[in-house]
Amino acid sequence: MKFIINSLNRYNIISDYLCCNAFPLYADYYRTFLVGDNWLEMAVIRIDRENFLPYCSIVSVKTKKPDSVTVTDVAQRAGVSVGTVSRVLNNKPNISADNLARVQQAITELGYKKCQSAELLVSRRKGSRVRAGNIGMVFSGISSNWASHPLISAYTLGVEKACREKGFHVMIELCGDETTAPRCVAEGKIDGLIVKATRHIPAFAKQLPPQFPIIALGTMDPDTEIHQVAMDNQGAGWTVAHSLWECGHRRIGFACIDSTHPMLLGRFHGYESFMRQNKAFHPEWVVMRELEVQSYDPEERPPDTTSLVAQLLAGNQAQWPTAIIAANDWMACGLYATLQKMGVGIPDPISIVAFDNTPGLCNSLVPGLTSYDMSFDAVAYVAAMELFDRICEPQKPRESSIQLVRGKLVERQSVRSVS
Repeated sequence: MKFIINSLNRYNIISDYLCCNAFPLYADYYRTFLVGDNWLEMAVIRIDRENFLPYCSIVSVKTKKPDSVTVTDVAQRAGVSVGTVSRVLNNKPNISADNLARVQQAITELGYKKCQSAELLVSRRKGSRVRAGNIGMVFSGISSNWASHPLISAYTLGVEKACREKGFHVMIELCGDETTAPRCVAEGKIDGLIVKATRHIPAFAKQLPPQFPIIALGTMDPDTEIHQVAMDNQGAGWTVAHSLWECGHRRIGFACIDSTHPMLLGRFHGYESFMRQNKAFHPEWVVMRELEVQSYDPEERPPDTTSLVAQLLAGNQAQWPTAIIAANDWMACGLYATLQKMGVGIPDPISIVAFDNTPGLCNSLVPGLTSYDMSFDAVAYVAAMELFDRICEPQKPRESSIQLVRGKLVERQSVRSVS
């Protein structure tokens, strides 16, 4: 039968199914129960077998969370020494079958979990390496409001794919404080760390021990000793400009509202390099604005691009660019809104191309937005595999470098061919 008792701090205490015939009259039954977010460390339950009633009373209760249960608690429950529990936990030989069964039963009943942080700390002090089976992924310089953003999801999917292949788990943290080590690092719960940063590698990453496996994701800092995996933003800018050139466009503009963002700057440099090499670069077709306020939160609405468009479309239509490259999909969304208000069509007379290929956004725009897929999931996957290589083969000599991952252009209906 299933006993449900509602007498302890107004929490429900739910037992397993008990068979009354298995107990003598008024038997004392020791078991572990879930009480809210805690576990009962000990519950003495009295069962009325004579009347066979679904009744029990708690004689004594001591609550304790699973992560606070110690080896000493397990030893007391099993009736063995602490040393015996330690030998069971570490798979040591010379343990009697009876003691092994009693310790394992106590571990199950108490919900005991080994303290990974303490074990890792001891192993590192001894110069050995005990794996936790976890890696950390920290998104630096952003608030928790980014948690459901498509970019975060894409990065996470790539890391999780690599973890499944290698038998690891990932612990994810969003960290606005760039000076304090994330909890997964401070508590010793991980074997290695991926730091997703944008503008610079956070200070805490540079303060980790040299032997600690770490990969920086998304940065391109030539002065750091940390291995970096990043999107090939400059190559993406080149590819987008080249694709428009192949469609016959020669007057190609570039619009960006955050001229200090490293990723967006890389895309502009790729565009500029292609246009200059083809003797078609014109500064009047480039609008780069600097954000007045840097925010840790994602933008709630597309940017107002009225002033950008006014500058790009100054003069008569014969002088307009026939195509505009937006620094990302979000800015392209702002361009769509402004051009629509002005009565200017897409893709005729102006084609629009952007970067990131956010499917929900690109497909919802009319016409559908052609965008360069930066392959955020693939970049994160490569970063995770590089990290696993450092975890599994720590003695292998390596040189820190910047590893770039290419994406691909996804064509939709926002670009027309020009004869």
